[in-house]
Amino acid sequence: MKRMNKIIGTVLFGIASVLLHANGGMVITNNLPANTAIINIDARADGAAGYDGGQTHWFKPFNIGGPLLQYTVQAGTYAFWPINRADASARFPALTTQQTNEIYTAWTYNSPWILDYLVFDGSAATNASVPQLFDGSQDISYGNPLAAYTNAFLRGTYNQLHTAGRLGTNIATTYTFTNPTTLIFVVPDNELSDNSGGISVLIFPQPILSVGVNGSSATVRWPTNNSVGFILSQTTNLATGLWTDVGQAPGVVNANYAVTLPIDAGTNHFFRLHNP
Repeated sequence: MKRMNKIIGTVLFGIASVLLHANGGMVITNNLPANTAIINIDARADGAAGYDGGQTHWFKPFNIGGPLLQYTVQAGTYAFWPINRADASARFPALTTQQTNEIYTAWTYNSPWILDYLVFDGSAATNASVPQLFDGSQDISYGNPLAAYTNAFLRGTYNQLHTAGRLGTNIATTYTFTNPTTLIFVVPDNELSDNSGGISVLIFPQPILSVGVNGSSATVRWPTNNSVGFILSQTTNLATGLWTDVGQAPGVVNANYAVTLPIDAGTNHFFRLHNP
């Protein structure tokens, strides 16, 4: 968060038809905003090194025989969310039926449904000792795909990235790349015979808020690129967890949305963007 004269800005939630096929799934980029993709990871075809009984090789790449499932992000800060067909269609109405039909909800191992995926950088393609950048694991299983997906959002774990390894305690909600980076996507145990379906991961740039103060007013700005549909809300007390939408439509100034609001100079103000 950025403090400026007791004003704090933060983003808590953000967010070629060529289907790019690979051995472990496909990547959707057409009909999505710039620098945005949906990665469809096929749990039946791709994954980290095969099941060995003790799981010691599950999180090292790869035990496959075809092209890797890859996507290159540009420099910037990105959020990674599991997404299902219904939410993808609602968020991105330009997606075709063919595209949404490629989207998974959750994948199985030993029957229960879970959300789990690993992300490596491109060097893992030739170096099996490279650890994953993060594990997008959700460690609770459910009886069906919709329950696994829905409860990840109810529990708030849908955008938690375990950046210190498998279920590590170092958890982030976004990942920042300082240069264009090729990413490789897998699920942990592709060789188990009961895997079916897969998981789809939405990758999108995170809009960053900036706040300027002029006397008794504050102007909150965020980039127009990839920010359509976000709503600005505010609170004066983070501890309550209560946020109020500002109710004011933003203007556009120099490729930024902008909202100017009155403030109380003796009170902390916090802002965030969220999706409806």
